[in-house]
Amino acid sequence: MKKEIFIAKSRFHATADEIFDWHEKPGAFERLSPPWVDVKCVERSGGIKDGSRVVLLLEKGPVRMPWVLGHKDYVKGKSFVDYQIAGPFDYWQQNHDFEEDGPAHSYLTDRVEFSVPMGLAGKIAAAGFIRSELSRLFRYRHALLARDMALLKRYGQKPLKVLVSGATGLVGERLVAMLLTQGHSVVRLSRREGEVAIDPSTGASEAGGAVKDGALTEIFWNPLAGTIESKLPNDLDAVVHLSGRNVSAARWTIEEKQLIHESRVKSTQYLCQLLAALEKKPEVLVCASAIGYYGNRGSEPLTEDASEGSGFLAEVCIDWEQAANTAKASGIRVVLARIGAVLSPKAGALAKLLPIFSAGGGGRIGDGKQYFSWVSIDDVCGAIYHAIVTKQVEGPLNVVAPNCATNAEFTRAMGRALLRPTLFPVPPGALRIAFGEMADALLMASVRVLPQKLKQTGYEFQDPDLLDAIKFLIGRGAGHK
Repeated sequence: MKKEIFIAKSRFHATADEIFDWHEKPGAFERLSPPWVDVKCVERSGGIKDGSRVVLLLEKGPVRMPWVLGHKDYVKGKSFVDYQIAGPFDYWQQNHDFEEDGPAHSYLTDRVEFSVPMGLAGKIAAAGFIRSELSRLFRYRHALLARDMALLKRYGQKPLKVLVSGATGLVGERLVAMLLTQGHSVVRLSRREGEVAIDPSTGASEAGGAVKDGALTEIFWNPLAGTIESKLPNDLDAVVHLSGRNVSAARWTIEEKQLIHESRVKSTQYLCQLLAALEKKPEVLVCASAIGYYGNRGSEPLTEDASEGSGFLAEVCIDWEQAANTAKASGIRVVLARIGAVLSPKAGALAKLLPIFSAGGGGRIGDGKQYFSWVSIDDVCGAIYHAIVTKQVEGPLNVVAPNCATNAEFTRAMGRALLRPTLFPVPPGALRIAFGEMADALLMASVRVLPQKLKQTGYEFQDPDLLDAIKFLIGRGAGHK
């Protein structure tokens, strides 16, 4: 059986021990999973040491395929190997080798051997496609790893214990994985019943929800009913509140708008009550808000000092932020993260637009002059992390990229990233018929938001350029350097 070989090698500004330790932390698999691939980890045991295994579920449309991988040849700080136990390949093995390069640098070499189960012609075609996808995958993985090593050096400190609500959402899931690989522990506050603890040394689930030192813990709550399954820990360092109904989940009826409002305001009120009751209070609460706070403002530059806007989203954000500010009475530093349009292939605006633009059907909305305040998923997480550890960050915080784009500029960037024409402008009237009030608030409003406070407090953007950000997120570029 002839094996194909693919090798990716990169040099990092970190020691081999630092990079190896990062791979051993819970959350590493989730961090390395490319956002354009539907893959879920359904079972994991033993970390990366010999005899451990992981069960993945690959999804492509209606097709779901399990992939079982084992680990062997573990040498602390030097190497470990993944190999296929069962899955789509005739043979699969990946060697991870870590090599020092002086006192502060090292090399990571990923060597993949694989064989596909097809006839000769099929194998030739499949091998070429797999090589292309592996090149795309490891370009992303190594760039992401370099980013995380830079975060570790910039913010590295004593381990923190962070409570995260909305931890299974788009931002929450990504943030939890980032915090874990940075060496922190996380308590997830979820609406799902049950409590699960994950041993950080193995990544293994423990029945019964026993909490261990440094464990990832999940606690169930129902904020609208004002109930929680178990008390919050008394040793929290920080809280990140991301819960809230997706504003684009359904057409804005009176009932839907009420759900959107209550899911944010009532959950925030209840969370602040729980925090106030703690014997030892966390130092900081980072509460999600949105740039909808500013309303439709045309080309007006909007810093954190700008006045509130009008309209449904502005009203929601105003009430949301007022609820979060009640935590100040408990001596907690409160940060109001006014988040822009989050770019990720998994969900949100980019996910919805990618199929349209990929098919060559993308185009500007109306005249395209309205401002689109975007931010990459990694910069949302990075900005929240920055707010947690940077004591001078307080109050409103605009979480947007430094280079705001117009709708026309965003359209051109999408076309260039995907190598597709963007010839079909979308008339505003058609959007209003399709989406109602939501169209004006989410798709046609012009909001030119500036991240003044992030810049002033020294945050380093990972994705400042729109085209580079899109390319990185879809695996067609290495990201900003």
